[in-house]
Amino acid sequence: MRKLQEAQGLEQLIEAGSTGYLPLFYHEWITESYEDKESLKTLSFSRASETVNKIFQKMERHTSIEKKKTAIQAMQDEERRHFIRSFMKMVEYKTLDRMRELH
Repeated sequence: MRKLQEAQGLEQLIEAGSTGYLPLFYHEWITESYEDKESLKTLSFSRASETVNKIFQKMERHTSIEKKKTAIQAMQDEERRHFIRSFMKMVEYKTLDRMRELH
């Protein structure tokens, strides 16, 4: 039951991200995650999804957004950047999927 709630939480966060609301991340984290343009080109959706789900499972015991944000802050810099890029890839996919539905 708990994993289902977390999956819904992740889906809700991805949905919120597709509207521009990213409560898990500070603006500075997002900016620094995109400084390395080369790493962005090689990130597939399946790899991004795997990364986000793996890290989100580690944070499942944290119930509030602020506690999840604190857990993200405690990550190694490179792991946090990779998580953010992966999360944004999933948001991008969700946004593109929504655009296809509109056409």
